[in-house]
Amino acid sequence: MGESTGPGPGPGSRPGTLHTRLLIEVPDPAALSVAQTCGRACVWCAVVLTTENAVELGPRCERRFDTDFVWFPRGCRLCTEPHACRVVLDHVQSCEQCADETGHCTEGKALRQTLKGVRR
Repeated sequence: MGESTGPGPGPGSRPGTLHTRLLIEVPDPAALSVAQTCGRACVWCAVVLTTENAVELGPRCERRFDTDFVWFPRGCRLCTEPHACRVVLDHVQSCEQCADETGHCTEGKALRQTLKGVRR
């Protein structure tokens, strides 16, 4: 029913920023509460988010009933960490540059920086 897309890296993309967070999969917004789709609650556990525990997951574009809309998912640090770890591991295991030398892959470096930010 829904098709999720996100903007790719643009001219303003920097390591550890929005582009890498778009790689973290989030639940279908049709199954979420209004608070979760508005970014006031974690998309996974629905805990109320504060500036201390919230992690921005990047804007997502959804298509519902022939209409496009953008939503801004956020997660709590406890829920976001395992999802970010999975993205980092998936990348490192499939990236030839990361297998040779982790410091040479800009995407791998950005993913590790994102994970570090989640763990702060």
